[in-house]
Amino acid sequence: MSYLPRRLRRRVALALSGLAFALPLSAETAIQGVTLSTAGLAMIEASGTMGEAPIRLSVARDEIDDFLKSLWVLDPAGAVPYVTLTGPGSFEDSFAHLPFGPQDVTDPARLMSTMIGAPLRVQRRGEVWEGLNMGVNQRPCEFGPCNVLNLQGEDGALQSFVMDDALSVQFADAADQATLTSALRAWRGSANPRRVEVSLGSDAEEAREVGLVYLQNAPLWRTAWRAVDTAEGIRLIGWAVVENTTGIDWQDIELTLATGAVRAIEARLYERRYAQREQASGDAMPPAPAPVAAMAVGGSAAGSYQRSESMADSTAAVQVVADDGESFSRFTLSTPVTLAAGQMMSVPFLSEMMPDARLTLHRGRSGQTHPAIALALENPLPLRLPAGVLTLYEDGRGHAGDAVIPELAPGATEIVEFARDTAVEIREEAANSETVREMRLSNGLLYVTEDLERRLTYRIEGAPDADREITIDHPRYADWTVSSTQGAEERADAWRWVVSVPAGERASLTVTERQPRLRRVGLMDIDLNTLAFWESRSVDPQIRALLAELAELRGQISEAETERRRLAEEIQSAEREQSRLVSLIVQLGDDSQANRGRRSRVDAIDAEIAQAQDQREAAAARVTALRARIAELIGA
Repeated sequence: MSYLPRRLRRRVALALSGLAFALPLSAETAIQGVTLSTAGLAMIEASGTMGEAPIRLSVARDEIDDFLKSLWVLDPAGAVPYVTLTGPGSFEDSFAHLPFGPQDVTDPARLMSTMIGAPLRVQRRGEVWEGLNMGVNQRPCEFGPCNVLNLQGEDGALQSFVMDDALSVQFADAADQATLTSALRAWRGSANPRRVEVSLGSDAEEAREVGLVYLQNAPLWRTAWRAVDTAEGIRLIGWAVVENTTGIDWQDIELTLATGAVRAIEARLYERRYAQREQASGDAMPPAPAPVAAMAVGGSAAGSYQRSESMADSTAAVQVVADDGESFSRFTLSTPVTLAAGQMMSVPFLSEMMPDARLTLHRGRSGQTHPAIALALENPLPLRLPAGVLTLYEDGRGHAGDAVIPELAPGATEIVEFARDTAVEIREEAANSETVREMRLSNGLLYVTEDLERRLTYRIEGAPDADREITIDHPRYADWTVSSTQGAEERADAWRWVVSVPAGERASLTVTERQPRLRRVGLMDIDLNTLAFWESRSVDPQIRALLAELAELRGQISEAETERRRLAEEIQSAEREQSRLVSLIVQLGDDSQANRGRRSRVDAIDAEIAQAQDQREAAAARVTALRARIAELIGA
């Protein structure tokens, strides 16, 4: 592929589009390279001969949008390329100006019914008639209804012909015959609606080799990691699992595996759209909905990185050439790949010796009783390591467990768990407390500074037959400080301690977390229970005395308000009794002894009400005075 040099291919944007299958190329084209991305896309690099005759491709209907979006033509002649193809409505367009519809073409009787008046030439067993088509009707025949063609002969005579296998009908007018031929060609073009025929040409006619780059959807290539725990360290080997879904056999192609997080956009280019126009009523039509973003475009791979000897010093992996960019890394297999369409393969593409980083890990507040057996992995390469499942073997002993490795950026670290140490038990005991550090009064508010304290004790029951080094990761929380009986390693998401636990013994680690908290308590309308709570927690004698005085005043206010409510109820009761008596006096209307007694009682109730009102007002005045005293004390 002389027009796709490596340095140029590395700059090809990994525009991740959504083709479903590969584009079957013409005989003059051939695939040179395939780049599979962890985003589930394949970038195809091909070459072909272009000249007076264009390059012809057959594209799946579901793929044509992405083909139109992503095709890149590398032409040494610098000619202007163009792509021609049948439009999405070409079949319907072909019949838009014809006197018959698509289904009429497939039924001779219906076709004749739509072409009434057309000159025809009818032949049966060597005898020929010519005339004008009068259409088709049905009539009973020996074996049921049959179609009958009616013809007006040149002499004006009317003739009828049963449309059976012996009857031959031909349009006598060349224009009518051309119309039928055009309709049949439209049917021919739509014979396979799942594919679109594409012609790639240019404005230059000299024959030359051009490069083609396009994208298509592809199954995710996956990484299956193998790790062997040896005396020298951890041997980590990555196996790539790939599948050829391009629909074309790969024959000695250059296979590249790309990993990274790139964006993908679904473009709707192969669909017929019309501008929305205002209707005659003046109401504007709603705008067409915008295309939905669904998949793909990546950045270019800047620079290159040649694998060092340490990346190829094991016969367990094929040699690769790797490079890294802002959005993705690539691993290009140095050995050409041959893989039939529809087949899968797994090949080791990366091998690294890493320091032994096994640890027995307990993640605090995880709810786990037994610690995990894990590997602390660090990516030593200036490349992204792809995500994948890890199978760990112990040298000479066998399978030690499985884990999942996320994608690792250069220098990134990750702890992956592959087993549980059931010989060790860890239990957590939690206790919380709140301590008042300071209280101060300002503008009617009590400001309380507290220290919240949480203590978590990890109690470790060691393994009965071996010593253990237990790594404890205690989760970090914002605005909390941590202390313990031992020094801790500060990590991004956790505080880390390593606790030595001899065989058959116990150990513990207590982690204390503290967080300051400031509360604001309004004192003007505070209730007695809340006052008593803060008085009991006060560390300042003056504040405590002030809160005690406030409590006394609030008690007096409560008593005065209770008295005021009681007097208000007495006044309401007296008024009801007085109203009842007045109603009886008016109803009876006499000067009886009973009515005179009722009048005396009405007068007495007047005095009682007046006295109660005076007492209620006095209680209200006490409340006002007490609240004024509180306001004076708290500076409100």
